[in-house]
Amino acid sequence: MKKILIVLALILSVPFLGQTAEITDGLVLYMPLDEGTGKKVKDLSGTKAEGELKGGKWVDGKFGKALQFKAAQEKVVVEDNKAFHIEGAITQAAWVQLDQLPSAHAIIFGTRSGGGRNIGFGYGMNPGNGLKVWTNDKGGGFKDINDNKTKLKTGTWYYLAYTHTDDDKGMVKIYVDGKVTYEEKSGNPVAPAGAPDAVQIGTWNGEKWPGIVDEVRMWNRALSAEEIQFSMEAGEEKFMAVQPTAKLAATWGRLKVQ
Repeated sequence: MKKILIVLALILSVPFLGQTAEITDGLVLYMPLDEGTGKKVKDLSGTKAEGELKGGKWVDGKFGKALQFKAAQEKVVVEDNKAFHIEGAITQAAWVQLDQLPSAHAIIFGTRSGGGRNIGFGYGMNPGNGLKVWTNDKGGGFKDINDNKTKLKTGTWYYLAYTHTDDDKGMVKIYVDGKVTYEEKSGNPVAPAGAPDAVQIGTWNGEKWPGIVDEVRMWNRALSAEEIQFSMEAGEEKFMAVQPTAKLAATWGRLKVQ
């Protein structure tokens, strides 16, 4: 009877565990920023990239530790990698907190380079305290997607994310704390910059994020609303949980020998 109850509990838990496993599908960058000291930052995605901290301060984050940026030259630099040359669909997400409202464009993380199609991906805020996603057409022309109705406050944690896909005329959806606050057809594809460059966290081109950044994540697919909600609630331990198939196999093996 005990075995039957355990198996039943495992079966009922499969939907939740499956979501935990699937959230890492297409994950190309995940920096929890939990080091708390030093100049190196780990990427826990399959890319296994490494970031170099150039300024900034280790502080308490939404989950564990995080980085606080106060100047344009303060950032984490993640060298270019083919995994970041994303095409077709993308999701970026991070927990953030503002120390002050930006007086200019403020970047959470992204990549941009020289002329032509100079932006691969990037998001943050515009000077009007609105949320912003940068998109480029194939020739390099900008189409900024701005959510000017959602206003952030200082000293408050927000989970900011967006999805952009080639489908539906380049649809961009902006999420705040797991809910869509704005969507617009960009008319632009998801594609790497003409001359790909390093990913920068906390700034690009001197456009600093005036506050704290935590749990930096990027996928090469568009997450569903349910997946974004799940990722919002997950710190490193939950986010990188053991795959459910492995858990079930191990548990079932123990049951059979009892």
